[in-house]
Amino acid sequence: MDENINQLPPLPTAEELDSKVIDTDFLSRDKWKDEDVDADFLDFTERYQPPRYTLERNGVPFANIGELHVVSGKAGHGKTNLMSQFMATLLCGQQGNTKYRDGLKEAVILYIDTEQGKDDTIAIKNRVCSLAGMPYDQPMQRFKILRLRDTEEAVERWRKILKAVWIVTQDMNKESQCLHLFLDGLLDIVEDYNDQKECQPIIRKCMKIATHYDISMWLVLHENPLVDKLVGTLGSITQRKVSEIFTVRKHKQTDEKPSERRADRPEIYFTVQQLKARGRDVDNWDFEVTTESGWGMPRELEDAIPTPTERVTGDPMSEVERWFKEARNTVEWPATRQTIKEKIIRDYGKQTNKPKQDVDLQMLINRRILVESTMKQKGHHLLIPNDESALPFTQNEENEAPF
Repeated sequence: MDENINQLPPLPTAEELDSKVIDTDFLSRDKWKDEDVDADFLDFTERYQPPRYTLERNGVPFANIGELHVVSGKAGHGKTNLMSQFMATLLCGQQGNTKYRDGLKEAVILYIDTEQGKDDTIAIKNRVCSLAGMPYDQPMQRFKILRLRDTEEAVERWRKILKAVWIVTQDMNKESQCLHLFLDGLLDIVEDYNDQKECQPIIRKCMKIATHYDISMWLVLHENPLVDKLVGTLGSITQRKVSEIFTVRKHKQTDEKPSERRADRPEIYFTVQQLKARGRDVDNWDFEVTTESGWGMPRELEDAIPTPTERVTGDPMSEVERWFKEARNTVEWPATRQTIKEKIIRDYGKQTNKPKQDVDLQMLINRRILVESTMKQKGHHLLIPNDESALPFTQNEENEAPF
């Protein structure tokens, strides 16, 4: 049998293309005839390189080198405090349950502040160094900060960013160190965040920076004040191009409904949620900002829900099904998870054990008796009954959900 029968013909060389007759009338105004695309064809001999994730939480990796990552949220909702935790993790190895992954090069950080006053920038520097256990009153080779608030024009800010990145990379040992660039914030490097002709190129240039210098690049971008959406045309373009988006939500418990208040949380706390991921989704987590220093210190809050090693068995599935069928009309749909646990599982089912309430609710979700609606509250999808679900359920021998 001919061994070459299944092989595709090779692509023509540049000389062969030049020798072919080109239809110069087809879309001639686009001036495509003389465009050189030789370097843009994929080299099939080049080996695949797995993602080089830099951070992880509970075994779930994120923040790939060579990609863009976004921290979003409304004004005053803790974006910079989240960035501070990420930067401290890179410098010292771990903050809360966020870890700098083993086997990677030593992290070097360039933090670019485009909008805050000098004292606020100093507070960020002190916060990051304190979290990382490093002195905050001495120059550091691994942690550089560039202030651009006093630079008036967006185009000049962008040129200074390019120069600063070049300077920092020149001082690095590229064999043993990797740069992590934090740009706080993205809105200040464009004049009009609704101008697509301006916004599209700047995001592509950010992507080129990440590729050219082989770095991980974080961008801070505000959300629209009225809706949970990245602001403007710049936000729409950014959302499509980045590898992941984390958003931060501020909770002030006195302003929340009684059913949504948490006894295991302080009066003011913040929730981090991953809105976009190219890989596995990172679970939500909470943090508070303490006043133990003059600049505030973020501290991750532990969950009251038992860990997998402390497995909790919920109620029999037949009982949970009955509670749901009989009490579903007492709930106004769509509803929060907390409301469902309180009205159906606690009030009607008389299950007062909170860990078991969590397991019972998860069984309803796993069996798709409850599904996510398109509506959100504080960044979380509300739940609705799935009236097309197959009932009754088929139980397993131990009356537990199959997870």
